Amino acid sequence: MNSKIKTVGILAIGNEVLDGLVLDTNSNWMEIRLVALGLQIERLVSIRDEIEEIGKALTFVMEACDVIITSGGLGPTHDDMTLKAIAIALGLEVSQNTEALAIVERQYKTLYEKGIVQSPDLTEARIKMARIPKGAIPLDNRVGGAPGIRLQAGNSTIFSLPGVPSELKFIFEDSIIPWISDRVVQKFYEQVVEFGMHDESTFAPAIDVVMKKHPGVYVKSMPKTYGTTKSLKVWISARGENLKDITELVRKAIQSLEEETGLPSNIVET
Repeated sequence: MNSKIKTVGILAIGNEVLDGLVLDTNSNWMEIRLVALGLQIERLVSIRDEIEEIGKALTFVMEACDVIITSGGLGPTHDDMTLKAIAIALGLEVSQNTEALAIVERQYKTLYEKGIVQSPDLTEARIKMARIPKGAIPLDNRVGGAPGIRLQAGNSTIFSLPGVPSELKFIFEDSIIPWISDRVVQKFYEQVVEFGMHDESTFAPAIDVVMKKHPGVYVKSMPKTYGTTKSLKVWISARGENLKDITELVRKAIQSLEEETGLPSNIVET
């Protein structure tokens, strides 16, 4: 088990995502927060609700990532098969978990009392959400019914979250952020600035010079369609163990861009 983590991969699971019925805003929402915590997103994969496909995608992401986060497929219906697929891929049994069942039972009682569901009963479909891979730790869900899980698999840690955005966000903030914050190796700092020009091809040589001059800094221009703006946004970022050092590194890189282009920059609020 890695006590320090650097990389993360995301699996967005669901036919509705790949069929274009639902926009995958969950992944983008998580990416922004994971990067801010100091992690590097190595892989983002969207797959259908198919056991074999989920297993292959999990193996692919585990090859490169310390942490894997899956979204979707934890609900009560027949096509919610994420945990079963993970268990099969890792050679684990799936069984009813007492702690997970207590979460499901509490949530449906609460939802019933609020008039959201018609019955608080633990039906077979609801009990299904408490069946998790052996060794997995349930993660509390106080928004919906399905618990998330955390599972250690070799040197990788797998988090599985519901696909409903409000439920995913609650578990992410309640369980994942504290866990990652205790183990992340690097800090991350970024700054977006704007230069008074619109031709990315003219600006590109300055980026090359500055990245060579300041190793560890990543500079990326973000052009818009020609003729729609007279300015060019540039994203400058760095990772390191000391936030003060990488903040200064980014500042010096921006200064070098100004010197190379002969143009002043303006900070863009993000």
